[in-house]
Amino acid sequence: MSISTEMDNTQLKQYIKDNVKKNKNGEQDYTYCEMLLYNDLTPDAKIGSGLDSVIEVYDKLHDFGLSLSGYQFIGLVLEKSYVEDSNSTVFLFAYFMLATGFIVSLFGSLLSFCMQEFLIYMKNESNEYIVKNVIKYRRYLKLPHNVLLVNTFLFALPINIVIHNSLTYVYSIL
Repeated sequence: MSISTEMDNTQLKQYIKDNVKKNKNGEQDYTYCEMLLYNDLTPDAKIGSGLDSVIEVYDKLHDFGLSLSGYQFIGLVLEKSYVEDSNSTVFLFAYFMLATGFIVSLFGSLLSFCMQEFLIYMKNESNEYIVKNVIKYRRYLKLPHNVLLVNTFLFALPINIVIHNSLTYVYSIL
């Protein structure tokens, strides 16, 4: 006779509540992924649409990272002429920011792809395995969001520098 030690969905909901980090006000700070999984845990049902929504988010983050790296690469090619024609350190700074952003963008896209694949493979596992691993790897699941947020800054700042320096004052403000 075998004894089942697997947690049921009600216990998993409680597990999520008990293991969610608290913010500085002492309130529970659920991530998007944890909220979707919590709401998807219905009695005697397999996690499905909640995990699919999270997978979709990482697919969009992956696409965003690749798109942004393409724009940054074009910016690197076009801004090279500004750097060569000018002695200004502003253009060197903008070029450095674009180059750094290009690498960070590819890294963020790779992270998003890895998280997406992790979630896709995890989809066929038990609900307990899914919930415990989402809680365990919470920090890594949030990392692509933060990397691509920083990368947006690494793209917007140098492009604004180039626009400001290449257009007349009136048009650069608009």
